[in-house]
Amino acid sequence: MSYELINVIIPLIPLSYLLHVLGVQSYGVVAFTIGLTDIFVLIFLGSMNLLAQLSLNNALYEDQKVPKIFWNVLFMRLMMLILGGLALSFLINWASGWNISYLQNQSTLKLSYLLMIGSFLDLSWYYLGTRQKTRPLLQAASMKIVFLMLILITVKTSNDAYRYLFLMGVIRIVGNGLMWFSLPRELFNEISLGSWRFLKTGLTSVTTILGVELFSLTGQLLVTLLKPYTLDWIGYYQAALQLNQVSIVVVVTVGLSTMPRFYQIYRENNYNKLIEHIDNAVEYVTAFAVPVMFGTAATAVTFTTWFLGGTFKDVGLLMTVLSPLILLLGWNTILGGQFLRLAGKNNIVHATLVLGWLLNVLLGLLFIPKYGLFGAIYALLISEFLIFLIQLFYAREVIAFGRIVAITSKYLVTGLLMYLVIIVSTYNWPAYPSTTVFQLILGFVVYLIGIVLLRSPLITKAWLIIRAYTKVIRRRYNK
Repeated sequence: MSYELINVIIPLIPLSYLLHVLGVQSYGVVAFTIGLTDIFVLIFLGSMNLLAQLSLNNALYEDQKVPKIFWNVLFMRLMMLILGGLALSFLINWASGWNISYLQNQSTLKLSYLLMIGSFLDLSWYYLGTRQKTRPLLQAASMKIVFLMLILITVKTSNDAYRYLFLMGVIRIVGNGLMWFSLPRELFNEISLGSWRFLKTGLTSVTTILGVELFSLTGQLLVTLLKPYTLDWIGYYQAALQLNQVSIVVVVTVGLSTMPRFYQIYRENNYNKLIEHIDNAVEYVTAFAVPVMFGTAATAVTFTTWFLGGTFKDVGLLMTVLSPLILLLGWNTILGGQFLRLAGKNNIVHATLVLGWLLNVLLGLLFIPKYGLFGAIYALLISEFLIFLIQLFYAREVIAFGRIVAITSKYLVTGLLMYLVIIVSTYNWPAYPSTTVFQLILGFVVYLIGIVLLRSPLITKAWLIIRAYTKVIRRRYNK
């Protein structure tokens, strides 16, 4: 979780500064370029990362296999980099012939190649796969801090969008390039490539990249193609996703934290315990995700108005519309990320993700011409909800839809009440930091009182844990 949180939180530090300095238009160009790069990096390089981590982790105690896996993955990433670069070049040249956004920003879009090369040099997959998590963690933190300092020094006006992207590309190349100097010498003693079977495995792992990130980037790409005059909204969308991403990472981590216990129960083949654990996992995730979802919806506009400036008030509106993702992704982590995968139903998970992505594209083509960026968000939310329903259907042997409703209804009702109380109570309040703090405290108190009155089992469990710890402390104190 720490590696993901650093990658999510540190970019938020200069976000307010960048939006104020670059302005709506220039930041829209920056978001447009980064989004275009990220979708090609994700498609052509992202699928290799998870495959590499799993392969290295399985071969960790077989030293002779590690170099072979490393060089095979590296060779495949090089091939995918070339293919991705060619595909990106084709898109830019093709779209520039008829799309004003691509035509006017050709020089800036060329920096996408620099960013792609920097992503290719990333070796975090090797260090994570060989359980050396400290290296990518420290590298990510240190280089992002250096990048932040350079931004503050060099990015001063709305005309510095190109300079900002160039700095990002250089820092990405330098930061990821430094990882290479820490590779063990044993890797270079035997440079060999394996069979084409490894390549086939790599190509079939493309489905691992299917998820909310690809869905949102796909929608963003469709918006730039179908609505070329909406780059300002691309900037709003990018900022909203960045701010919401913190909540999403935390909620998904809460879901994943139940996985070790889930795996243990599944291996014991204890059906009753399995159902009980699924119920508990869904309840934990829902109890945590619901207040975060409604709290984001209630406070986003006020927060973004003082944090980013009144010009970027619409970022809060987008955060509000995107907030259901927080709960949906938490639920999908339990169903697809745990039960279906451990039950050997990976094909079902992959099929639902492919179907979800295809629906996302189809709905985007239908909604975006009429609703613009909001059409892309509607497509994203509908696609994620469809994935949840299909995975719930295939997990019906351990949890039914009616059971989901029974478990989550009390939290959804309390969360909705919390949302309404915050909105009504602070409707005419000025957009100050103190207002946001008050909204958060008010929401927490209302939600806590609500789940106590509705007799949530979590309150009873929390009280038992507190009593147990209190007894332990008293015993130590009496000694």
